[in-house]
Amino acid sequence: MRIWLASVFSGKISIALIAFCASPLVVADVQQDFFWAVDQGNVSQAAKLLQQNAGIDLVNSEGYTALMMAAKTNNLPLVKLLLDKGADVNIRNKYRETAIMLASYHGRTDMVKLLHGHGADILHAGWNPLLYAATNGHVATMRWLLNEKANVDTPSDNGTTPLMMAVRGNHTDAVQLLLSHGADVRRKNEQGESALDWAKKWEYPRIVQILSSY
Repeated sequence: MRIWLASVFSGKISIALIAFCASPLVVADVQQDFFWAVDQGNVSQAAKLLQQNAGIDLVNSEGYTALMMAAKTNNLPLVKLLLDKGADVNIRNKYRETAIMLASYHGRTDMVKLLHGHGADILHAGWNPLLYAATNGHVATMRWLLNEKANVDTPSDNGTTPLMMAVRGNHTDAVQLLLSHGADVRRKNEQGESALDWAKKWEYPRIVQILSSY
């Protein structure tokens, strides 16, 4: 941008050309700012942008809603804000994941409780919170889900059970927890493999011993 200045000096008028570069004025995108605030865990800024009509259930470039983004963190105040503002707890992303599944995957037990208290489903078919928690061996989260009547043997779309996922990660405590809640060691996936088959395949002798005793 160029600005022409007229100045008076010693009775003469001199014209000075001042050229400088200026960044173009950026008009803030409320929705992108909202996603940024959520990503940064900035509760007050997120609340402010919601008042400016940011879409609470819109998805970001990766297909995640604000609630899904927040559920992966340990920021309970942010999740409470989104829930209080009416965020849909059962929306699924392109991977068919819900916010409570993501919280379970990361072992955020308090987050899982909060989401379930606002209607998040833990009993749906296919990949579900218990399977996700078992994947990483989050025993506390698994125990809470089981106490809330999550099906201990509920399979994924390809027949994988929570027990199989616990075995796959070599999570001995998670395996024992599932067995204590009646997990069926004889269940097989669509390839005809059981949890014991997986334990033998990946050479987890302790888990092989535990499963064999059942």
